[in-house]
Parts: sequence; structure tokens; C-alpha cells
Amino acid sequence: MRLTTERLVIRPFTEADLTDLHELMSNPQLGAMAGWQPHHSRAESDAVLTMFLRSDEVFAIEAKADHKMIGTIGLHRRAPSGTTPKDDSRELSFMLNEGYWGQGLMPEAVTAIVTFGFNHLRLQEIWVGHFADNKRSQRVIEKTGFEFEYEFERPRLFSDEIPVDEIYYKMTLASFRKR
Repeated sequence: MRLTTERLVIRPFTEADLTDLHELMSNPQLGAMAGWQPHHSRAESDAVLTMFLRSDEVFAIEAKADHKMIGTIGLHRRAPSGTTPKDDSRELSFMLNEGYWGQGLMPEAVTAIVTFGFNHLRLQEIWVGHFADNKRSQRVIEKTGFEFEYEFERPRLFSDEIPVDEIYYKMTLASFRKR
């Protein structure tokens, strides 16, 4: 799968993405927003890259301007907490290099992958969630047309921090077509 937008290419990962992926995965702010510990070594990032290379669920986001891998985006075959998995449903994930924030790139990428999901994968619904304190993801999610579904408290992953609220949204094929 390869998708192009005005400023981005969404494509499978390659071995050449390791340096850019490590830059993303070693950022403590991104880790906290997404629920994982920042990577302390390239070996940790290499292990994740190996998973991504084998996956048909997670893709690299490349900036056309400089050909840098600046983020990840995925449509995962899993159901959000509290729901039952379905074959025609996926959960969206995304992450963007902090140096590219505030340019409207993630809504551009989300719109492209959602369109792909509904038009080519023939999905009936796409879910997405964020921690309550992650206002950047919330803005992307709401800007791209997802509708609030539910909120619940869960413990932080991989840390001793206090539990956090996680907020889930959904877009159905019918609501996608109305947009």
C-alpha cells in the first residue's frame, strides 16, 4: 500500500527508516502521549522496526519535501477496550515527529488512511482513542470527523503513574460517506 497526499507519502516501512524511527521512539513526550516508554537504544527501535516491516497494519509517514520518515500511522486489527473485535473494524493509531507539529500534516495523513480503510479495505467502522491529557491527538481526531463514543479510566502502560482517562471515538462508513 502506498498513499500520496499533497505533502505526504504513506508507505510500508523500510530498513532505511531506522534512524528516523529511533528519533521518534526516543522522544519522551511522544512516549507519554502514546503510552510507551521512550527508547534508550537503537536496538529497541530496531526491534520495533522489525515488527513494522512484517506488519500490514502500520505504515511510515514520509514528508515529500525532504523525504524524511516523520511519523507512523496504522489501521490495527484490534478492538478498543470494552468492545468486541470485528472483521470490518479497525483501530487507528498515529504518531508524528514533534518538529512537524502544527502544520496540519496529521489530519492530512488521517484523512488519507481513513479513506483507504473505507474505500479499499471495505471497513464499516474505524476507532481511535487518546489519553485525556493529549489535546493534540484530540484535535486531530475531532478535526477529521470522528465522533465521541466513550471514556474510561485505565492505568498508564509501562509506568507507575496514576491512572488516566482514555477517550474513544468512532467513524462509521455511513458517517464517512456523509462527509
